[in-house]
Amino acid sequence: MKGKIFFYSLLIIALCGAFYFKNNADSIYAGFGDYYYKQNNIKKAQEYYEHSFSLGNQNSKQREAYVNSIINSPLTTDGQRKLAAIAEDTVQDSASYTAKSFLYDLMREIHYKYPLNYIKQAPFNQKILRWGKLPITYTYLNTNGVPEEFINEIDSAFQEWEKASSHKILFSKIKESNADILIDFQQTKVEDLEYGKKYVVAYTIPSTHINKLKNMRIKFYLQDPEGNYFTRNQVYNTALHEIFHSLGFMGHSYEKNNIMYLAKDSNTVINDSRERLTEADINTLALLYKIEPDITNSKELEGEYIPYLVLGDAKEVNKSKAKEAKNYIRQAPGLPSGYIDLAESYVAEKRYPEAIRSLEKALRLADSNEIKCIIYYDLAVSYYYINHNEMAEEYINKALAIRDGDEMHFLLAEIYVNQKKPEKAAEEYKYLTRKAPKNIDYAINYANIYIREKKYLEARKILKNYIKNNPNEKNNPRFSAYGILLAF
Repeated sequence: MKGKIFFYSLLIIALCGAFYFKNNADSIYAGFGDYYYKQNNIKKAQEYYEHSFSLGNQNSKQREAYVNSIINSPLTTDGQRKLAAIAEDTVQDSASYTAKSFLYDLMREIHYKYPLNYIKQAPFNQKILRWGKLPITYTYLNTNGVPEEFINEIDSAFQEWEKASSHKILFSKIKESNADILIDFQQTKVEDLEYGKKYVVAYTIPSTHINKLKNMRIKFYLQDPEGNYFTRNQVYNTALHEIFHSLGFMGHSYEKNNIMYLAKDSNTVINDSRERLTEADINTLALLYKIEPDITNSKELEGEYIPYLVLGDAKEVNKSKAKEAKNYIRQAPGLPSGYIDLAESYVAEKRYPEAIRSLEKALRLADSNEIKCIIYYDLAVSYYYINHNEMAEEYINKALAIRDGDEMHFLLAEIYVNQKKPEKAAEEYKYLTRKAPKNIDYAINYANIYIREKKYLEARKILKNYIKNNPNEKNNPRFSAYGILLAF
């Protein structure tokens, strides 16, 4: 009898302890954080503080201790991200102020080191895109009938960028068609864009898959609207401009002297003068390859700074890209790129009808399947956000007919969720979780389909399978809402 009483007493104590821990876990973790912080074990302190904050702790003093622990550690890009998250948090307190002040001083230091630059125009769809592995390979396509001096001048332009980077960026010319940069010669003459006065000699299209950079394709025309071959200087200048795009700089400069000035093609065609890279061109390249990329082909070239430190917050980036897009449209109204960029800035501001109108203009001007695929996807996104699910489904299927991509299946799955078609949504998520078993969003969204249908065993199986394949994610706070499902 006494043994039973003792056992039940222990059980009650254990249950009470578990209940207390569950309801006070944020404070308990923060207490451990305080202890390790005082012991100068900064790494351990940060781990406990992060657990605490993920559970909702908003204690200003502990948040500030966390910020100071990051500031006083070697400032990695991971540390920069953590500071930026605190600085831009909805909770604004002394910790946020300390993080903002530190980051602001660091921003000033970066721009003092590179005073002349136009890096804010660099992003592609609000993201930093660049190569992450050296050497960057390039090759030529459709070279039959291409004058030899075209090849020589483009090669010289690659060498000039290599020199401008102090040989920190290296290129390798190869014959294989799987190169990073594909120079694709167009065997027809370029058409007038506006009253026979403006036209482009070349343009660059990135090929990406989610956050993977696959290649950059430079489409290079041989002849002007009158059928005359471009001169050596015109080819060289254009190559300098397009190679920077192919390195990941997806915008333009507002200064006429810079190689990335939007109307550079038109100016150099008229003047036929050989261009030189400016200090601003060189500084912008250096900064681009110091920023941690969102889209890349490899993590070998690590970044020194997160985008926030160089470009500012999301509002600043979007404002800069909207200005850039409008300027592009003014200068080149016959090309789709400006309308696509403007639409993406509208989407970031949740101005979806305006985004759709801009994309419809882009679609009328699109001259390749690659461009049409981007437009179809962006149209699907815009219609999805205003709950026009039939139109969203139509456009995402058009995009999928051109190129298969996980991000497209993800959007299609969510469109089916909105349409209350759980079987079709589940089919898409089944495909995605098999293809990307480490993606937590796919697993959680897949499970939620069955939870809404009250099919809890199916949902539990999906979550359990994810944790089995990703054991380090077992204690991820995102699973806290699924406690009962995962308890046994």
